[in-house]
Amino acid sequence: MAPKKLMKIEDSRGQVVLYKNRLEVRLVKDTVWLSLNQMSDLFERDKSVISRHLHNIFKESELKRNSVVAKFATTGTDGKIYQVEYFSLDAIISVGYRVNSKQGTQFRIWATNVLRRYLLDGYTLNEKKLRVQSEKICNLREAVRLLGNIASLEDVPDESKGIIRIIEEYSRALNILDDFDHQRLATPAGTQKVKYELTYEEAKNIISEIKVRFKDSPLVGQEKDSGFKSSIGAIYQTFGKKDVYSTIEEKAAHLLYFVTKNHSFVDGNKRIAATLFVYFLQRNDILLCLDGSKRIDENTLITLTLMIAASKLTEKDIMIKVVLNLLKK
Repeated sequence: MAPKKLMKIEDSRGQVVLYKNRLEVRLVKDTVWLSLNQMSDLFERDKSVISRHLHNIFKESELKRNSVVAKFATTGTDGKIYQVEYFSLDAIISVGYRVNSKQGTQFRIWATNVLRRYLLDGYTLNEKKLRVQSEKICNLREAVRLLGNIASLEDVPDESKGIIRIIEEYSRALNILDDFDHQRLATPAGTQKVKYELTYEEAKNIISEIKVRFKDSPLVGQEKDSGFKSSIGAIYQTFGKKDVYSTIEEKAAHLLYFVTKNHSFVDGNKRIAATLFVYFLQRNDILLCLDGSKRIDENTLITLTLMIAASKLTEKDIMIKVVLNLLKK
C-alpha cells in the first residue's frame, strides 16, 4: 500500500504536519489532539494495540497521563454528545515510535526528518548568531582602539575627544557586561603570592573600628552565630594540601561573597563585607593599580555588594567571576 498523502494543518501560531488526507484533528492549547479511534486510523492498528502502547507509556513514566490526556465533548454517530478522551501530540509521537506497522514506520521516518531539520536549522541559526556577535565584539574593540588613536590628533574637536576618551575608558566594562550576558565570563589569572592572612580576631577589631568611626548602634557587628568565623576560615580552606582559592583575588572575592551572603550579623552585613574586602586587598598590596588608581572604585564596590546580596545561591559562580574580572589588572 502506498504511503498516504501528507496534509498540512495550520493555525495562527504555526503549523503541524500529519498523515492522512481525511483526518480531522483538534487544535487546543497549541497542540494536536487525537482520540483513540483516530490514532487507530492514523497508524492502521487495532484500538487494543494503541491502548496497550499508551498503557506502557504511562506505566514506564515516559509521559504523565494527566499532562497529555484530556476529555472533549464529541458528537457520536447517534447524534448524542459524549466526553471522549483525546491524546496530545506528545502521546501521538510516543505511540508512533512504538507501533509496529507500515504507517508507523512512515510516521517515524517523517518525525525523524522533521526533528533533524529543526535541529540542523536551529544549530545553523545559533552558529550564525554567535559568529555575528563575535564579529561585532571584534569590530567594537577595533573601533575603540582606532578612536583612541584619533583622540590624540590635534585637529579633532575637544568635544569629540571627550566622547572618544569616555568610550575608551569604559571599553573593558562594556566587554565584561557583554561576556556576562552571553555567559562567557572566565576566571582570569590572579596574584599567586599571598602576603597577608586575615584572622577572625583581626576582623573583629576592624568591625570595632567601623562602629567607632560611624557611631553605630550595638546591633552593628553583633554576631548571630558562628557564621562569620566560618566565612573567614572558608577563604583559606584546602583540598589535598592545596588552597581551594589559590590567588589573592579569589580569596578576596569569596570573602566579599561569604560575609555578604551568610548574613552573620544582626546589622551591618554589607558594610562589614565591603570593608573587609577592601582591607584585604590593601594589606596584600593589590588595592591600587600601578598608576595609583583604585582597582575597584566606590560605586563599583557598592554595586558589587548589592548584586551579591540580591543574587540567588545558584548564581554564586557568576558573581565571583564578575568580581574577579573587575579586579583584573
